[in-house]
Amino acid sequence: MSHFTKVTPTVVELVQPDPAARTSAEIIVLPTDKIGRKRIQRVALLARACGADAPDLKARAPKQTEKRVPDLPGVVEITYRSGKCKGRKVWFLRYRDPLTGNYTSIRLGEVGVMPYIEMAALAKRYQDDIAAGRSPKSARMTLETFVTLHFHPWVQQHQRSSKDTMARLTRYVLPLLGDKSLQDIDHRDGERLVKLLLAGDPSMRFGELTPATINRVLMAARRALGRAVEEGFIAENPFKRVRQLKESPPSPRALDTDEQDRFLAALVDEPLIFVLLIQFLLATAARINEILALEETDIDYANGVVHLRMTKAGEAQTLPLTTTVAAILEALAPLRRPGNPHLFPAKSGTGHMVAPYKRLKKVLAATGLDPAGFHLFRKTVATRAMELPQMDVLTVSRLLRHKSVRTLEVHYLATPQKRLRQAANDIGELLLARRKGG
Repeated sequence: MSHFTKVTPTVVELVQPDPAARTSAEIIVLPTDKIGRKRIQRVALLARACGADAPDLKARAPKQTEKRVPDLPGVVEITYRSGKCKGRKVWFLRYRDPLTGNYTSIRLGEVGVMPYIEMAALAKRYQDDIAAGRSPKSARMTLETFVTLHFHPWVQQHQRSSKDTMARLTRYVLPLLGDKSLQDIDHRDGERLVKLLLAGDPSMRFGELTPATINRVLMAARRALGRAVEEGFIAENPFKRVRQLKESPPSPRALDTDEQDRFLAALVDEPLIFVLLIQFLLATAARINEILALEETDIDYANGVVHLRMTKAGEAQTLPLTTTVAAILEALAPLRRPGNPHLFPAKSGTGHMVAPYKRLKKVLAATGLDPAGFHLFRKTVATRAMELPQMDVLTVSRLLRHKSVRTLEVHYLATPQKRLRQAANDIGELLLARRKGG
């Protein structure tokens, strides 16, 4: 028989905390200040035991006061009562930013320094911008900040010549106007830019710029400010009224028959891919970048055309697939690299080869010809084509894929000196023969 001991449970009463006892840190509520803000301070018991009791903090006086300006909605006059600006009165416009949706303010001017009428006109302009969805503070963005954060990403995506545009802005425009806010730039800044570029500078190439180059710089600045208008930073392009300089384009230069024969003869010792590139340019009158970008899938044998991926006009174009071009394509086949789709592949990777300007310069020098770029062959094709019987300017312009016939006439058609001398000699003989006959 087992014996069990009866255990009586003991009830322990929970001790309630002493209301007078303080925790390790005490929160002391201080008097509210004059503008209704609550103030509290945490005081540690150890600090109190050491005699560092809670200081008797008094409410601080406001640093500034403001009042609304009559008849000007959103405009307030702020008076500074302490600090470096003590006693100064400044006008501000309070508004809701249409770009961010946040309430903010913008400084209009100082009372006593800026006339009241000018301040009211500025406030009205800011309010018109807000009503049109433009942020007044955005117009205060400097040109350099806008170009870096907004224009550069956009131009990279929408313009093939984005590198040239950014180079002109970085080299010539931003050093002069980069620190100015967008709203402060006007047409006088454009005229000042043109005047500075005309004066030249030792840092510039050859110490000065041609009118054509200055016009390109002006076009780049006008495009950047035009983009600022499109994005709502400013209301009007300040450079749209700045006149471009009158350009004097150089006379078109092309190879005559003798020069072309000497040049082609000098290609015997050159690499085959370079020779085929020159032949392709002469057979198609295409631009160097258009040819280098060609891939195998761009050749449409069924329709007898070559599709151009990259054109100056930024649109898809085609070239006729002639028997001469077909023979060049056949000669290029053994030079292709596995995994690289380009007709003129790079030595490594999947891209196309770099335009061989140094090799072209060497061959031109070896044949006694002046330095030139690959556009020389495009102009040579245009000039030789016009010498063919029953050939007209419109047909040659279409061959070169120009949108205007004037482009061909002004920039492409070259008249060799030999032909000019022959024409002058024939006219002279004709006039003198008539005089003798009379």
